Amino acid sequence: MLRGVGWALLGLLVLAVLLWTLSRFWPLPAAQREQVRLLEDVRQAPGRNGFALLWTLPFEGLDPAQREAALAEDARRWQARSTPDVIDSALAATQPAVTVDNQGYCRSSGESCLARVRADTAQFRAAHAGHEGLHERLDALADAERFDSPFQADGATGLVPMPRYQSLMDGSGVHALAFVQGDVPAALAGSCRSVQLGRRLMHGGNTLIDSMIGAAMVRANVYLLAEMLAELPPDQVMPAACESALQPMDAAEQSLCRPMQGEFAMSRAAIDASLQQTGTVLMLDREHTLGRFAANFGWACGPGSEAALQADRPVEVVAGPDWDMRCLANFVGCTLSDISGPAYQDYAARSQDVAALLRLLGAQRWLRQQPEGPQQALQRLPAQWRSSTRVPVLSADGTRLQVQRRARDAGGKGDAMLSVPL
Repeated sequence: MLRGVGWALLGLLVLAVLLWTLSRFWPLPAAQREQVRLLEDVRQAPGRNGFALLWTLPFEGLDPAQREAALAEDARRWQARSTPDVIDSALAATQPAVTVDNQGYCRSSGESCLARVRADTAQFRAAHAGHEGLHERLDALADAERFDSPFQADGATGLVPMPRYQSLMDGSGVHALAFVQGDVPAALAGSCRSVQLGRRLMHGGNTLIDSMIGAAMVRANVYLLAEMLAELPPDQVMPAACESALQPMDAAEQSLCRPMQGEFAMSRAAIDASLQQTGTVLMLDREHTLGRFAANFGWACGPGSEAALQADRPVEVVAGPDWDMRCLANFVGCTLSDISGPAYQDYAARSQDVAALLRLLGAQRWLRQQPEGPQQALQRLPAQWRSSTRVPVLSADGTRLQVQRRARDAGGKGDAMLSVPL
């Protein structure tokens, strides 16, 4: 009987080894291999890199060369650190920094910023006192074309140091303040420059948070521009800065491919670090895990996504793969990939809503210049200010122009519509 038990155990062991071997060498689906290729095909965007200025944005008294040197030193410190803690810039110990008051800038949810400024103009003045240097740097940052970070993802956490993004929103408040105080040209030009910066960050950043912060900047400043224009004559001359900033967004600007490549790179760093741990290799297969993560992120880089963005159709965010034969030898990888990300559908919808909001602003400007009533004029709205799936309509009371909101979580108030005043 003991001999029989021994043979049975040996047979189970042999079966387990065979199953593990079969699982480990089970081929990756062609679709996942293609998604890995797309996500690893990271190409440097052309133009000037503004990350050094973005990273050091709050700090005063530095020229461009000093900012580049500070970033290089912080990147060196990040690579040499002995703990997984995320670092701040070493400049924090030596340079004065602007502190941004979150009550001093416009919200991206669409609430009236001009009403807030008029209700407490003194508070807004105080919130921006001493911020002249920051506002100059924000204006300069709008000319950057990409924001490539030198920081490599930490293997233990998959994280990278992030800039102080809150400083980016400060400009919207000072633009609203300038308008209320009567400096209309500065208010309009400043808002358009902030829209341009937001668009550049959406397209030229390399993380998902870059894209989302950029989208928030565009929303806040487009809503502000719409408010200001509704109070101005229909033939108001727009500053030169608005010419390119307010053009419709193309599919490439709305795409989340580049941010998803950044998310994939952070996941890959965490996988590679995990493989250095003793024994992990038995239950974590690099190729199969990368394939599963790519299935979570790769939708953003596929031709289907580009076609949907061009037609303003909802982007199809495909769920990751189910557990299969490969998970027998990749239990850890399959578990991690199943919890790897949030609901990306809303992130994809946010960028499309930003494009829709820019079209809505263009429609508002065009509509207010037409001789007939808005309902009649809307029948001949130029194609650049509408899409095949979202055509602007008047609100029930006729005071606002609106289209359907696609993102479920970006309005802040559960609003079903994106709207601007007429």
